[in-house]
Formats: sequence, C-alpha cells, structure tokens
Amino acid sequence: MTDTTVTKEQMLAYVADARRLLAQVQDPIWAITPKQTDEEHLADYEVTLARTRVAFLEMEEKTEMNMVLGEGGIVYAFTGHSPTAADRAKALVGFIRTMPFLLDSLVASLEQKEQHSARVTELLQHNNVQLTENREQRAEIKRLQARVKWLLELVPGEQLKAVSA
Repeated sequence: MTDTTVTKEQMLAYVADARRLLAQVQDPIWAITPKQTDEEHLADYEVTLARTRVAFLEMEEKTEMNMVLGEGGIVYAFTGHSPTAADRAKALVGFIRTMPFLLDSLVASLEQKEQHSARVTELLQHNNVQLTENREQRAEIKRLQARVKWLLELVPGEQLKAVSA
C-alpha cells in the first residue's frame, strides 16, 4: 500500500512541509449542523462565508473556494475561501494520503520495539546463565585448589614447597 521507493530525504521534506501546513489548522473540532434542507444549509454556509470576510477584510470580491474532493467529485470537506484555506485543504489531503505510510511505520516501529525487547530479554537470560556457570566454575576451582594444597601437604618433602609457593 505504501511506496517503498520513498527516500529518507523525501520523508523528512514531507515532515517539514506537514509541520508548516499543520500550523494552518489550529485547534480543529468536528462539528455538525442540525438536519436541514439544502436551501437551509446554503443559507448557513452564506453566514460562514460572511464570517471569513469579516475576519479577512482585505479579501478580494472574487475568491477561490478550497475543498477536499473524493472519487466522483464528492466533497469531503470545504476549507473555505480565506487566504489560508488552500494550505488547510493541502494539509488534509496530505495527511489522508500519507496515513497508510504513517500507520505502516507505526506498526513497524511497534514490531521492532517488540523484537528488540525480546532480544534484550534473551541476552539477559543468556548472561545470567553464563554468570551462574562462571560462579560455579570459580567455586570448583577454589575447591580443587584447596584439595591440591591438602594433598601436597600429605606428600613428604612437599610441605616446604607448598608453604614457600
């Protein structure tokens, strides 16, 4: 589903552009109108358009309407006709188009974290086994050294060598 030929540089460039576009969408909320006829929706939208003109007094009389379109020309979202509306539409389209890549990356990151965690656990268990084995070997060496010393003390003439060694 995602394009595997995307380079790291392209991804980083997209991240930089996405952060810039994200700044155009401040504190978004999902909203819904009451049930209305098409004429009533148009009247409400006329009020919405007027709010934008009040917020941006320098706007020209004729403006472009920005939106997010889907298959068959279905309108997914109007982002308006303000000076920043185009960036908001671009941001929404970019986020929607990259969502499969972002989700794939999230899953891969979680799987990698799980694999790393399993490997760390495996290495810790292995190290614990080695540590226990090394302790047992050192204890056995000490026992054998004590036995050699004891045996040397039993051999006539070897007591002096053992004491001087």
